Amino acid sequence: MVQIPDSAKPYADGLVKYHFWILAAIVPFVLLPSVFSANDSLRQRISSQKSAIDSHVSALRGIQNEPDHPNAAWVQQLDRRTTTIRDSILQEWERFWTSQQPLRVWPGELGPDFLTEIEAVEQGRQERLPSRLLQRYQNDISRVVRKLPARMGSKELMSGAEAGGGLMPGRGGRPGAGRAVVEEDLDSPEASLHLDPLVWRSEDQKRLLTSFTWLREPSTTQVRLAQEELWVYGLFCDTIRKLNDGAKGAFDATITSVEELAVGYPAAEEVPGGQGGVRIMWKTDPKATAMGGGEGDGMPPQDPGMDSGPTSGPLARPSNPRFDPSGSEASGGFTSGRGAVPPPVEAMPGEEGEEESKPVAPEDGLREWIYVDLKGRPLTAAALKTAQDATMVHLVPFTLRVVIDQRKVDRLLQDLAENAIPIDVRQVRINPSNQSGPQSGLMDLSDGARFEGAESGGRRKRPYDVTVELRGSVGLATPPDEKPLGGAAPGGDDQGEGP
Repeated sequence: MVQIPDSAKPYADGLVKYHFWILAAIVPFVLLPSVFSANDSLRQRISSQKSAIDSHVSALRGIQNEPDHPNAAWVQQLDRRTTTIRDSILQEWERFWTSQQPLRVWPGELGPDFLTEIEAVEQGRQERLPSRLLQRYQNDISRVVRKLPARMGSKELMSGAEAGGGLMPGRGGRPGAGRAVVEEDLDSPEASLHLDPLVWRSEDQKRLLTSFTWLREPSTTQVRLAQEELWVYGLFCDTIRKLNDGAKGAFDATITSVEELAVGYPAAEEVPGGQGGVRIMWKTDPKATAMGGGEGDGMPPQDPGMDSGPTSGPLARPSNPRFDPSGSEASGGFTSGRGAVPPPVEAMPGEEGEEESKPVAPEDGLREWIYVDLKGRPLTAAALKTAQDATMVHLVPFTLRVVIDQRKVDRLLQDLAENAIPIDVRQVRINPSNQSGPQSGLMDLSDGARFEGAESGGRRKRPYDVTVELRGSVGLATPPDEKPLGGAAPGGDDQGEGP
């Protein structure tokens, strides 16, 4: 035991007696700093843990608020919605295909056995037509083509004396019929009353007939594609006939002359839309002109957001066996109606169209440039197989140039727009120059009056007559098929494959 000196005992006794109060005064000064330090550390740990908990809770709430989770139920619901959309698209596709059934009528002149066989081909029950039926189509289709002018309301000028020009088409033996064109006839009131309301230019009729004249037996593909062209030609003939219904003569007809009617390959353009060509002219920047730029050069402004494909130069027109002017064995031996078709354009190295000039199989060659995409750009046979624009509809390009009463141009455009078959008019040209097409058939007489050429009837143009050129495409439905929509091949679908 520790011995406390006597002198210190009073202090020790006082410390023992009052130790509580002494400690009570000292302890706060010792413990409070430690408490504040511990509390600060604890607050920091609580704050960090709270932040971590809040982040996890937010993530959980985000997942909880999602309407569709990537689980089995979500996958099933997505599959059901996909199937519903695919079925609705397929139903609309089938409705579109059915709506064009009245257009897809094969000529009865080919015989009932031909109609039975071609129906089996279109429904996929057989692959091709027998040789005897192909030869029948080759021999008899010209009779169907010769009926197109009458279907339009014009005389057939594909052969014979009248096709040579110099005669004034008229009605029967009345004045103005069967005689050489003279100015007296043009000004004769009696003769003008008996002029045909409509004349389809003889050269264009011959070009059309020639394109359906073949030296060799055609293939089934060629027959189906040629008939598709005839359906479109007939569509325009019916439209023009409708516009002229009720006309008593050339003096009150809406359209008095058809200078050019082309569909398919002859109507496809090397410069789609006319940009950079002779049809669309752009205003020239005065500053650029002052700096030495050309005025009215026809080039579009340089817009970084503009698709400059059509203005980069003409596309390379591939050869199509049906319109090969040589009629050679290699091309299938077909004669051609290339009077209105420019020769193939060779693409420069690095230009678009360089790959399109590669040789293709004869059957594929028949599909070269007979369809266009939604921008009017011609599709090659290779592009046609993969182009999404050609999945549900084949857009057949067309060119229609007519002499029409300018007061009824809107009626022509309205009738085309309201047609049951989709007709998209992309270009309208009034009194176009003949740099991009056949001659307009106008001749200037000594007195300065303007007359239509002899092949158009040799008639004086009426005061309100203008030449209108339309370019665009006709939408032909393709047979409905589930495969492009991501479904299985249609079981029991009798629609067959499109041409």
